[in-house]
Amino acid sequence: MVDVLETLTAEETALLAQRTPERAFQRGETVYAPGDALAVVFLLLTGSIRLYGMAGGQELTFDVVRAGTMFGIASLMERTQDEYALALEPSRVGVLGLSDFWHLVRQNPAINARLVKLLGGRLRMTRGRMADIALKEIPARLASLILDLVQSEGVVTREGHYKIVARYTHGQLAAMIGASRVSVTRAFRNLQDIGCVRLSRRQIYVVDLTALKRVAAADQRPSE
Repeated sequence: MVDVLETLTAEETALLAQRTPERAFQRGETVYAPGDALAVVFLLLTGSIRLYGMAGGQELTFDVVRAGTMFGIASLMERTQDEYALALEPSRVGVLGLSDFWHLVRQNPAINARLVKLLGGRLRMTRGRMADIALKEIPARLASLILDLVQSEGVVTREGHYKIVARYTHGQLAAMIGASRVSVTRAFRNLQDIGCVRLSRRQIYVVDLTALKRVAAADQRPSE
């Protein structure tokens, strides 16, 4: 059920499972850190993992990956890891050796195509987030992030709104857009006041997608 491996047959999946040991991580445990040289890639089976780095002494979240995702992909380019991977909740992770992974790619060209798509998508997301930090006010950054979350994990409610499945704290959202928690709380209040979103038990609901897109399109430089 991992994204890049979905084209495998049931038999191939069973054989792969036998060759892929699992590790359990509790909330707050580090899976790897920058500089780690690993001859493996990681398959997130359950839970969620935060991928982040440090910029100017501040944590910046690159992505939050959820079950069914491959991560730790710097190893594929024979590089040391350039990010931290931290468990946000109890998580089970499959550890797939690079030799086994490349054997799968040679046997299943469709995996290579999915891998290219995965890498391209993550690169576009990272570049877009960096551009937002450089050019946008915090409400626009937050609106852009929420739109990304709608696309990646949003579900439609009975009322026709969009619900972000995962529950994010304001601190976690702040780390994704290079802002302070206080600034994100203030920006969230602004988005609620103009009717874009609402928050219920840390669950984000988008109630006016068009208005949210207008806020996200703002491109003024941040004032702080």
